[in-house]
Amino acid sequence: MLSSRLLRTSLLSNRLPIQRSILQRMQSTSSQHQMGEYESKIYNILQKEFDPVNLQVQDVSGGCGSMFAILVESSKFKGLPMIKQHRLVNDLLKDEIKKWHGLQLKTKSA
Repeated sequence: MLSSRLLRTSLLSNRLPIQRSILQRMQSTSSQHQMGEYESKIYNILQKEFDPVNLQVQDVSGGCGSMFAILVESSKFKGLPMIKQHRLVNDLLKDEIKKWHGLQLKTKSA
C-alpha cells in the first residue's frame, strides 16, 4: 500500500500542466518543425494582421488539425492586457477555431 501511494505521488508531482508542456515542446521544436498546409494558412493570417516579431504555429494534435499551439509576439499588443490580446487573436481566427477542439495561445507585446 505504501509503495503504490509513493508511486502515485511521484507520478503526480512529475506532471507539468498540459499548456506549459505543449508550449515548451513547441518552442523547443519550432526551429526543426516543417509547417503543414493548414498550419501555414493560420500562420499567414496571423502574420498579415499582427506583423509579429515572433510567430509560431504548430498543430499539436498529431497532424489532424484539431488542436493548435500558437505564440504571437507583436507590437500591436503594446499596452493591452493579455485578455484583450487573446481576444484579438480569437476574433481574427474565429472561423478556424470553430473547427478545432483546443487552442494553446500565448501572446506577448513586442
